Amino acid sequence: ALTKAGLMHPAGLKAVEIAKQNGTWTLLDEIEEYVCPPELDAALRKNKTAMAYFDKFPPGVKKTIFQWIVLAKRPETRQKRIDETVSLAEKNIRANQYRKPGE
Repeated sequence: ALTKAGLMHPAGLKAVEIAKQNGTWTLLDEIEEYVCPPELDAALRKNKTAMAYFDKFPPGVKKTIFQWIVLAKRPETRQKRIDETVSLAEKNIRANQYRKPGE
């Protein structure tokens, strides 16, 4: 939060410093530039059908999927999300998107 003078409170400054130290400050920079996470890129390259469909997904959908993968807290979760993305893309289905029940 900003003070009336437009300066950040000490707690806010501390949070920014911590984020810069642990990498969360820049965690989504590549996602904002639509850079595919390397592990997802490698997995898609192994599955030509999934890659072909994934390439045709709209940029906003890709960005949401990239964020979903990068924000996984555990490596196992990240890998599960990558596997799900590739598996669904192979069927031309967008991972981490709302689907009606039964789809």
